[in-house]
Amino acid sequence: MLGVAAVVVAGLTPAAEAVPVTSADTTHTVTLVTGDRVVVQDVGGRQTATALPRPGSTGDFVNQRIDGDLYVVPATALPYLGSSLDRSLFDVSALIRDGVTDQVPVQVDGSAPGVLAGKVTAESGAAFGAALAAQAGRDAKNHFATRGPLFGTANQVRLAAPGAPQQVHPNFPMHTVRILTVNGANTPVDASLGVINTNDSRNFNAFPYSTAGEARVSVPSGDYGVVAWFPTFDAAGQVTSVRVVAQDFAVTGDQTVTIDGSKATSEISVSTPKPSNLTSETLEYFRSAQTMGSQGYAFAVGNGKAYVAPSAPTKVGGFHFNVQTHSESPAGTASPYSYDLKIDNDGALGANQHYKVTADQLATLKESYYSDKPGRLEGASRIIFLPYEVFGFGQFSPLTAPLQRTEYVLGGPGLLYDDAVLAGMATGGGFTAGGFLNYAAKTTTPVEWHRGPLAPGLTVPSAGTTSWFCSACRRDDTIRVALTPVLDSDGHTLYLDAPTTGTVSTSHFQLLSGGKALIDGKDVTGGEATAPAAQAAYKIVYDQTRTAPWSTSPRSATASGRSARRTPARRPCRTAGHATRSPARRPTARRCPWSRPPTSSRPASTATPRPDRTRSSSHSGTPRAGPTCRSPGPASRCPSTAARRGRRRSWPTSAAAATGRSGPTRRPRRAVTSPCGSTRPMSRATR
Repeated sequence: MLGVAAVVVAGLTPAAEAVPVTSADTTHTVTLVTGDRVVVQDVGGRQTATALPRPGSTGDFVNQRIDGDLYVVPATALPYLGSSLDRSLFDVSALIRDGVTDQVPVQVDGSAPGVLAGKVTAESGAAFGAALAAQAGRDAKNHFATRGPLFGTANQVRLAAPGAPQQVHPNFPMHTVRILTVNGANTPVDASLGVINTNDSRNFNAFPYSTAGEARVSVPSGDYGVVAWFPTFDAAGQVTSVRVVAQDFAVTGDQTVTIDGSKATSEISVSTPKPSNLTSETLEYFRSAQTMGSQGYAFAVGNGKAYVAPSAPTKVGGFHFNVQTHSESPAGTASPYSYDLKIDNDGALGANQHYKVTADQLATLKESYYSDKPGRLEGASRIIFLPYEVFGFGQFSPLTAPLQRTEYVLGGPGLLYDDAVLAGMATGGGFTAGGFLNYAAKTTTPVEWHRGPLAPGLTVPSAGTTSWFCSACRRDDTIRVALTPVLDSDGHTLYLDAPTTGTVSTSHFQLLSGGKALIDGKDVTGGEATAPAAQAAYKIVYDQTRTAPWSTSPRSATASGRSARRTPARRPCRTAGHATRSPARRPTARRCPWSRPPTSSRPASTATPRPDRTRSSSHSGTPRAGPTCRSPGPASRCPSTAARRGRRRSWPTSAAAATGRSGPTRRPRRAVTSPCGSTRPMSRATR
């Protein structure tokens, strides 16, 4: 099974002064104490977090962003944060920094389900998450008025790791602000809050919780923004509704601020050109301070009801409140379809929260989800970025593959889409990334996921990309190469599952020229090395052995070119790191220009199952010389002039397929030629 990437980079074995480097794009899969998992990616200056709910999860999540750290919190944990549950349990940024990704070390004052020898894993965490949801459902019946020990056995559950660094507050005169949360007059209720100093977030930026209708914060004088979320739960811990109130206030001394959830009466709704049923809805509040800093708070409410209170226009700092929805065609529709929409409120919350979308605003995606196993439960996620956003949150929703359906999205230059697919929804395996794409309204784009051959290749930037990490580039006399271990036919990057007990996973990478190994490493997919100034031919040889039940069809092509050092006119470049990584990790490389799109001819031959389990790919030849990118750093990041089809593409491969039986898969000596020394792709000749 191809799957979620491990993130540890194995060191290169030096050959001819080969130098391993660090990846600029990273992917981590983090396990939460509730058994839910979160895939966190940092790509091209943006961060995404995609939740994979545990089996039986309600699927309602909150994400909070403060001081550069991201918190992903199941909604059922909100009422207990800061009292029974340590907030650090859900700080995925700190968990990644501490290397706590596959299991969570905890300290329990008492006992708790799923805690084994002071640790919680994805498997045992399911018991913790189920017990927490059941408790939230019970406590919701009396509006969380009478709380006892968590699960009746635990007074507190804490993270047994460093967690987030302690916040430093300015040495200003401080004032106590009582925040009262009510649902109508004299009806105190719990609420989750976000409070930020809109002059400068360094003065105050926090997420307090109002217990029994009251929260207290100690803050300096200044202007503040507050958002209050009033969720309701059913007996199973599922969020049934959420009311949102945002307001500003000024602090000059000790004072009381009242927030009334009953004023949130404007229901959020969306109408689509064809009938559709809402399956998920995410609301996101974003405040930016006038001088420095920001706060983000997003609430995924599933298909529950959402209401907001109209707000006055903000006077200090920035304000955004956006709504993202996913809806699907009614059950039994002959040709299924879906809608993914994201709409922004800029500066204030309006009274009219009904959004009508017309057909001429939409782009059409003809999506095909391939599977070698009929009826396989997969997962799909779509994260949408508005122009002001550098962070996106999504959640995998199930689908049964193989599947073909039409997916409608809003078109326009200000929207970026980052799609991902899981080959195994139940296990979280087969994480497949699509990259950032933009779609114009009234256009149709075909998209294919997991269509074979699944083979190594070099990534190509999407159309309109201005800078990217080059998979194979040369600057002066330094060559850098990063091979992607698995690409599907549409250029999507697949992440190999981390090896488990009884699984064989090993690889060998070489960059050869003139009979010498410039790079020779085990369990890596690239690196950098010194290359001769004269023209030379280069070859990548990549062997990989893994245990997996896959099968493929043969397809072959060759690529060639030559490389030589040239001294181009200088032009501005931004330095950026290039990376290599183990086969279980996505590779990236320095960013360099390409002058024109590649041409390719790759006819498929008839599938011929074979009794062996061997896969190989071969590329050989010599890159052609071209202008190089010069910058003072170890690597360069330059504008791309490519006008390409809107997604990554696989380099040609040849593959001899397995019969489908489980067993070790041997990929012996596959040769791939990189376009080193040239900012133009290699010409290709099919054989």
